[in-house]
Amino acid sequence: MSVRRPMLVRAAGIAAATTVLALATRAGDGRALSLGLWRCPVRQLTGIPCPTCYLTRSVLATLQGDLTQALHWHAFGPLLVALTVVLGVWVGLGGGLSRRPLLQGAVVLAALAVGYWLLRLWGWSHGQPLPP
Repeated sequence: MSVRRPMLVRAAGIAAATTVLALATRAGDGRALSLGLWRCPVRQLTGIPCPTCYLTRSVLATLQGDLTQALHWHAFGPLLVALTVVLGVWVGLGGGLSRRPLLQGAVVLAALAVGYWLLRLWGWSHGQPLPP
């Protein structure tokens, strides 16, 4: 018996929203979440942070309700949390997702992320301190 694709998409959306809510609940006690992840290999090899460096910290700060700190780490953290919750709820409630708008949105977000990264690199190269 095969599972229909819309059911898989709906399940993925519900899983994403549930994960964000679970992290928000866990992050709400004020302690840092130890994810046990390795450091960025791009930064370790080159000394230059990649476009997603500090995004995890930003997401966790967003989930803890500290928007100022989240934006300090990475401007896309709050956006990522909001998109995950909205898309998860949308799909969970039976909303459809078509491939073309999703692809267009992903391309726009990727272009914005690269632009934001270049802006941050410029700031760091002109004396702005690099986060640890």
